[in-house]
Amino acid sequence: MKKRLLAFLLAVSIAVSMLVMPASAAGNNTAVQFAITLGAMDSEQSGALDAAVTRGAFARMLTSYSTYRESVSSQGAVGTLYTDLPGSSAWAPYVRIAVQQGWMNGYTDGSFRPNNAVTLEEACTAVLKLMGYKMTDLSGAFPNAQLNKAGELGLRAGLDRRQGEAMNYEDCAVLLYNALTANNASGSAYGTTLGFTVSNGQVDGSTILLSSLKGPFVASESTVLPFVPASVYRNDKVSGSAELNKYDVYYYSESLKTLWVYTRRAAGRITEVSPSASAPASITVAGTSYTLGSTAIASPGVLPQRRRCRPGGHSAAGHEQCGRRHHHR
Repeated sequence: MKKRLLAFLLAVSIAVSMLVMPASAAGNNTAVQFAITLGAMDSEQSGALDAAVTRGAFARMLTSYSTYRESVSSQGAVGTLYTDLPGSSAWAPYVRIAVQQGWMNGYTDGSFRPNNAVTLEEACTAVLKLMGYKMTDLSGAFPNAQLNKAGELGLRAGLDRRQGEAMNYEDCAVLLYNALTANNASGSAYGTTLGFTVSNGQVDGSTILLSSLKGPFVASESTVLPFVPASVYRNDKVSGSAELNKYDVYYYSESLKTLWVYTRRAAGRITEVSPSASAPASITVAGTSYTLGSTAIASPGVLPQRRRCRPGGHSAAGHEQCGRRHHHR
């Protein structure tokens, strides 16, 4: 086979392993990544993890970790929910769901106080209700009964908050991630009610993620997404920009309003194709061996003159991809 000079676009794909982590790891970036993926927070909030979570924002987080997360758009924006929360508020659909389901309540003066910071005991109480627990069945009075039950279930693992203290975004992400592996009121892992696989203290969200995932695609100069993403990952890091440049490799999930973009580049020569050029399973470029992530993607009819591949020895949770443009010598 004649050697050819190639220009490569290399990109590490979505690390599905970030969605298959033990609850004990929730104190690191895993819980935050999970919250972003489920739409519980956006890139601006994830960039300010120390900021206090308001009651309105927490209603959004609760909804994102519930079976009602797909029905937010159907709530509408009419009417006045509370004296301080009109139907036009960005928090209105989430608060409406949270209140209707009994996870949160307004105050006796007719207000909801959406801008007040949510405290540890308020957050734990709301999550317990989300998981189906009845407060009348708990031993003791508020807030000790709720805090003790949350501790018993492991919801407070990794949290360094005391009664009366405000919760920040990382705290809330950890609390909700812990809830996925904890037993709900029916005795089963809460995460299973959302479609996740929970086994041996681990949460596997890849099924839901992959079922809604589109891609990989290679961007052109005129690429336009079919939606406006709420969360963007660029080279596996949270990004505030959804800009796509020519030859960027990208994936997206419209239901999760999430975009993944990869821009890594390298150059080299093809020195080996195995088992054949017509049906390649692996390719060696500049001394590095790559395994094709998909035979369908490798076919010329899908992306002419472009290949997606994985370097040998790379983590099974992800794969690298490469596209090529030929320059004949």
